[in-house]
Amino acid sequence: MHQMARDNMRAHFVALLNAGRTQARSPEEFYGFRPEDVVEIHLYKQGYGRGVWFRLRDSRVIDAYGKPSHPERYWYVSSAH
Repeated sequence: MHQMARDNMRAHFVALLNAGRTQARSPEEFYGFRPEDVVEIHLYKQGYGRGVWFRLRDSRVIDAYGKPSHPERYWYVSSAH
Protein backbone atom coordinates (compact mmCIF):
# COMPACT_ATOMS: atom_id res chain seq x y z
CA MET A 1 0.00 0.00 0.00
CA HIS A 2 2.69 2.48 0.98
CA GLN A 3 4.71 1.85 -2.19
CA MET A 4 1.56 2.42 -4.28
CA ALA A 5 0.93 5.68 -2.40
CA ARG A 6 4.56 6.72 -2.87
CA ASP A 7 4.42 6.02 -6.63
CA ASN A 8 1.10 7.86 -7.05
CA MET A 9 2.25 10.84 -5.00
CA ARG A 10 5.50 11.10 -6.97
CA ALA A 11 3.78 10.81 -10.38
CA HIS A 12 1.24 13.52 -9.60
CA PHE A 13 3.87 15.73 -7.96
CA VAL A 14 6.20 15.51 -10.99
CA ALA A 15 3.33 16.37 -13.36
CA LEU A 16 2.38 19.39 -11.23
CA LEU A 17 6.03 20.45 -10.90
CA ASN A 18 6.55 20.24 -14.68
CA ALA A 19 3.37 22.25 -15.24
CA GLY A 20 4.67 24.97 -12.91
CA ARG A 21 1.85 24.37 -10.40
CA THR A 22 4.12 23.95 -7.36
CA GLN A 23 7.43 25.12 -5.96
CA ALA A 24 7.62 22.23 -3.47
CA ARG A 25 10.84 20.20 -3.45
CA SER A 26 9.26 16.79 -2.78
CA PRO A 27 5.91 15.01 -2.84
CA GLU A 28 5.90 14.97 0.98
CA GLU A 29 6.40 18.73 1.10
CA PHE A 30 3.68 19.28 -1.50
CA TYR A 31 1.07 17.00 0.07
CA GLY A 32 1.93 17.58 3.72
CA PHE A 33 2.00 13.87 4.56
CA ARG A 34 4.17 10.80 3.96
CA PRO A 35 3.20 7.65 2.05
CA GLU A 36 3.27 5.82 5.40
CA ASP A 37 0.36 8.02 6.53
CA VAL A 38 -1.90 6.64 3.75
CA VAL A 39 -4.26 3.85 4.82
CA GLU A 40 -6.38 3.67 1.68
CA ILE A 41 -6.40 4.99 -1.89
CA HIS A 42 -9.74 5.76 -3.52
CA LEU A 43 -9.97 5.74 -7.32
CA TYR A 44 -13.54 7.01 -7.69
CA LYS A 45 -15.63 9.74 -6.08
CA GLN A 46 -19.33 10.45 -6.52
CA GLY A 47 -19.85 13.57 -8.63
CA TYR A 48 -16.25 13.54 -9.90
CA GLY A 49 -15.67 10.11 -11.39
CA ARG A 50 -12.21 8.59 -11.63
CA GLY A 51 -9.23 10.07 -9.86
CA VAL A 52 -6.96 9.54 -6.87
CA TRP A 53 -7.80 10.37 -3.26
CA PHE A 54 -5.53 9.48 -0.37
CA ARG A 55 -7.23 8.52 2.93
CA LEU A 56 -4.89 9.20 5.86
CA ARG A 57 -4.60 7.65 9.33
CA ASP A 58 -6.18 10.77 10.84
CA SER A 59 -9.29 10.31 8.59
CA ARG A 60 -8.48 13.22 6.28
CA VAL A 61 -8.83 12.65 2.54
CA ILE A 62 -6.54 14.55 0.16
CA ASP A 63 -6.89 14.51 -3.61
CA ALA A 64 -4.08 14.12 -6.16
CA TYR A 65 -3.78 17.92 -6.37
CA GLY A 66 -3.15 18.24 -2.63
CA LYS A 67 -6.59 19.61 -1.78
CA PRO A 68 -8.72 18.34 1.11
CA SER A 69 -11.76 16.28 0.13
CA HIS A 70 -14.86 14.89 1.83
CA PRO A 71 -13.83 12.45 4.58
CA GLU A 72 -17.13 10.52 4.52
CA ARG A 73 -16.46 7.10 3.05
CA TYR A 74 -19.74 6.89 1.11
CA TRP A 75 -18.49 9.53 -1.37
CA TYR A 76 -15.93 7.00 -2.64
CA VAL A 77 -18.23 4.00 -3.07
CA SER A 78 -19.76 3.87 -6.54
CA SER A 79 -22.89 2.01 -5.41
CA ALA A 80 -23.72 4.45 -2.58
CA HIS A 81 -25.55 7.00 -4.77
